[in-house]
Amino acid sequence: MSYYIEELNDVNSADWKRLCEEREDGSFFHTLQWKQILEQSYGFKTHCFLLYRNDEPVALCPFYEGTISRIRGLISLPNSDYNHIIITDENDPLIAYHILEKCKEIAKENKLFFILITTLSELTKEHFSKYNPLPYPIGGDMTLDLEECSPDKIWKEKLSKTHRKYIKRFDNDGFIIKEINSMEDIKKFYKYYKKNIEFKKANPYVFSHFEDLLNIYSSEEMKLTLLYKDELVAGGQLAFLYDSRKTMYLRYLSLNRDLPARYHPTLYLYWDCIKRASEMGYNKVCFGRTPPYPNDVHYKVKDRFGCHYENEFSLIFSSSYLFKISYNIYYNIYNYMQKYVHNKSMDE
Repeated sequence: MSYYIEELNDVNSADWKRLCEEREDGSFFHTLQWKQILEQSYGFKTHCFLLYRNDEPVALCPFYEGTISRIRGLISLPNSDYNHIIITDENDPLIAYHILEKCKEIAKENKLFFILITTLSELTKEHFSKYNPLPYPIGGDMTLDLEECSPDKIWKEKLSKTHRKYIKRFDNDGFIIKEINSMEDIKKFYKYYKKNIEFKKANPYVFSHFEDLLNIYSSEEMKLTLLYKDELVAGGQLAFLYDSRKTMYLRYLSLNRDLPARYHPTLYLYWDCIKRASEMGYNKVCFGRTPPYPNDVHYKVKDRFGCHYENEFSLIFSSSYLFKISYNIYYNIYNYMQKYVHNKSMDE
């Protein structure tokens, strides 16, 4: 069999789009429009390529230069809820070999210290594992299958009486939720998105990122909602829509942290998105990246709505002996801190 690699270009972009739309593991984050966001909003340098076997594309490889603790490396789909490569034939171990060889070449040419590859396939992980990767923390997404869990079933069987009361409280108290597209409303959304992220001691995206999203995506590809009563904003949700896979992706949550404790806007916003997705004929809602610990507070909230955990498998390969030594120290500290943080959340 003949294998060869082509860097993504205007000619083979049709193959990229076809794989993304036809494959079960294709996602919104593998599209060429998201590539534009990663380059324009985040400033990532792109190294996307396709692997062909006998003139047919067998792997979609979206790689970018990114960092781990300020050390530069080659990463599959950074800053994305789904960051895996797409392989059409899991049974062919040579696909993993050719992908890794190309990544090593890119890393060498660009003086990168590591290669981080993610896959959803356990068999593909085994193929890559033959090349001695370093350990990497477990990760994944929480997703809701609307064909298994309809909104009616979620309301009656998944949500407790208390959670239903929290959701109905917003309607009973006169709050309304609407789709927004005016710059004034988007600034309100961003205000509480920024405060929510800062409350969690993280770094929010700059407002220009949301302007880029509005310029690139239509109302059929992205929904922005705001939950409010008169001048009081409770929160909002930005969701991406990927019609090819009938999937809604919940991406940015805006929350007013100064609301009285009787209000729980996250529950209402999630519930509204589930109903919207169902009404649109979608069969899946992705609630985003989530720590893999059932006792984690974020895991618990999503689990209440009937979500299940989708594991991903990440493998990191060192391009530098110095990185290999320092990474092992970093990994041990990271694992310890993550267990401490998520065990702590059990009592909250």
